[in-house]
Amino acid sequence: MFRSNKWIGEETLTSQCEHVSCGSKEKVWMTYHYQGRERGLKPHPYCAECGLIKNLSSEKPRKIGFYINIITSLKEDFRMAQAQIRLMALDMEKLDFEDDYSMDRHQQEELFIEIVQKYSKVPDWALRRFF
Repeated sequence: MFRSNKWIGEETLTSQCEHVSCGSKEKVWMTYHYQGRERGLKPHPYCAECGLIKNLSSEKPRKIGFYINIITSLKEDFRMAQAQIRLMALDMEKLDFEDDYSMDRHQQEELFIEIVQKYSKVPDWALRRFF
């Protein structure tokens, strides 16, 4: 009935949905996390169009600009061309990087590292120091 965030290989199951939130009486009771710990049950809204359940954690997804700024600050140190940066930005856009329903901050960070390392040779430590 409801789809949660699932992974297939390197890509997530996301849709180009505008996400219409369900009514307040139709929410799904699920566990929620606060500061990395499970804290009980809470009603979660879901998209009436595609069925994705909205992420209610305190770690909201960041905007793509945050990650683009990281890439541009590393550009000179790791000799990245403008074309590489553009390909990274296109991959982030393609994966619906800012979607509140299908992405949380931890997933964003992991995907960001995979995307950057796909197009350049930046080590993990150089990327993780920004998080």
